[in-house]
Amino acid sequence: MDDRVPPPPLYPPRPPGSPPRDLWATLAATPENLHNQAGPVPGDATRYLCAAAWLDRGFRAEVIEELVEQSFRIPAPSPGADLVRVLHEALTARRWEAWTGAACLAVLAAGFPLFGPEAGITAAVAALVLGAAGGFGADRMDHRLGLSLERLTVARAPRRPGRGRAKGGLSGTLTFLVALSALAVAFTYLRDQAGRLDPDTVARAGYAVAELVLLWLIAAGLRLAIRRRLAGPVMRPAGPPPQPNGKRAAWLYQRLREQQSGPELLYRRRAPLVGLGLPGPIWRMTFELQPSAARVAEGRPAEPIDASALYRAVAARVRALAEDTRYPEDPLRGLSVTDRVFRPSLRVDDPRHWRGRMSAHAGDRILLEPAWADLLSRSGHERLRHYLAIRVGSWQEEVVVTVLVRATTRGGLLYLEWLPYVLPPVDPAYHVIDALGRHSGPADAANALGWAARRLGGDIAVAVGQLGEVWSSRGRAASLARRYRQVTSTGYAVDYAPRLSVRELGSAAEYQNIFQSHDVQRFLGTVTQRVFSAVGEELRARGYDSAAFEKQSQSITNINNGVVVSGSTVNGPVAGGAGSSVHLEVPKS
Repeated sequence: MDDRVPPPPLYPPRPPGSPPRDLWATLAATPENLHNQAGPVPGDATRYLCAAAWLDRGFRAEVIEELVEQSFRIPAPSPGADLVRVLHEALTARRWEAWTGAACLAVLAAGFPLFGPEAGITAAVAALVLGAAGGFGADRMDHRLGLSLERLTVARAPRRPGRGRAKGGLSGTLTFLVALSALAVAFTYLRDQAGRLDPDTVARAGYAVAELVLLWLIAAGLRLAIRRRLAGPVMRPAGPPPQPNGKRAAWLYQRLREQQSGPELLYRRRAPLVGLGLPGPIWRMTFELQPSAARVAEGRPAEPIDASALYRAVAARVRALAEDTRYPEDPLRGLSVTDRVFRPSLRVDDPRHWRGRMSAHAGDRILLEPAWADLLSRSGHERLRHYLAIRVGSWQEEVVVTVLVRATTRGGLLYLEWLPYVLPPVDPAYHVIDALGRHSGPADAANALGWAARRLGGDIAVAVGQLGEVWSSRGRAASLARRYRQVTSTGYAVDYAPRLSVRELGSAAEYQNIFQSHDVQRFLGTVTQRVFSAVGEELRARGYDSAAFEKQSQSITNINNGVVVSGSTVNGPVAGGAGSSVHLEVPKS
């Protein structure tokens, strides 16, 4: 049964008996037609990262190493991505390829006792020759998966997709079959004309060909299964939750669900903020807190102000951006403001003694306790950094902007710190699954056979390699677990900080289009202005002179608004300004 959802109709259904619709007639301006004109939502960051687990073996290995082999680490935040689903697909993909490798080895091994050593050696050598001729498997799998994606992505008009797919698959299949037939004809010719081969030798050659055909069908079956997995309901944003395969997987999934969200994060010396993305230009300002002229004339001092009051004012003013109902589709409607605290990652005691101890559940969310937030704001501890985190996700959570705001009031001085981070979109190579939902079954099967014929040696090598990788990974995980127990039992410190972020690992180095870069600039500019206005209003309300603050904030605004577009590089709030380390390329159209 085909479980793929057909694309929505271009126009709403016409009532019975109504006159034919003019194709160029203007549609009614309704929210339903607005969504229709925008097109269906292809997927989100989680979906594309799940696809990466199947398409990119290097990505898959890194994910498993970080989340499974080194499970003692606290995972990095992955805004907009579900780590449990990504890890589930990574483990499933490796298991499928490992079983395929075991089947290939079984076929090759069975040839020796069943057909004789000559037939087994011939099949093995033929597989090696095919692998050398077609290229052994690389980390990145053939993204076409039976599709001629080049034809679908070029600007010129492509051929009919159905014909292109069938032709590509059939050509590879026919090439493989012709090669096998030529081998059989060659043996027959030598037997009849030169008498150099006896019937037993020819029979063994036939057995070798039969082994190669079995290997071919196994490789094609894996390709077809992967193709259907990527196009199936499991990969959709609202797909069913992953079901763990075994007790250890269930433990890992539960642990990730508990740890991938929450306000308490870790930092280490060389990589302090893993998981938030690329850092943008940091600005800081410091000025004296002086009473306003009106308060001085009245003989009244300004009211005391601390960081907690500023955080509350900023949070209230920034959250108002998400409450504007006039623009229901604006990504700012999903803006969130939460507290974040960063603690050192090198610890001697068990994480259960400190992980999550400053947080509490608020419905389905985990938030920093208000009492802890106030204490962190007042104490100013140098190893515990408390920030107000402002987050905006757009383009189905593929582009995530996070701004960390920190304020301190010490000795009559106000210090403000602004740290912006941008998570770029997921690598476009993983978007290949967007093109998989409109293809027929027979064409998929033909192309799986064709690509398996072309890449037989590489497919076998990769599958057998994944079989060895499973055992190696399990051995590394067991060894690291033993070492972790030994280190902690003897009182040594452990670095619990994440080594990498799964979300960052799957990101591209460029925007997919110029609209995404414009959105990032708009978000940063909007949030900046709102933070400035909130702090300025709070200062004036408490009787402070805000002239110095407004002068510095205007200077920062002028710098951030200096956007220069030259060629394919965008320089602005994210990719420009003094001290910026973000450089995202905008692809040329």
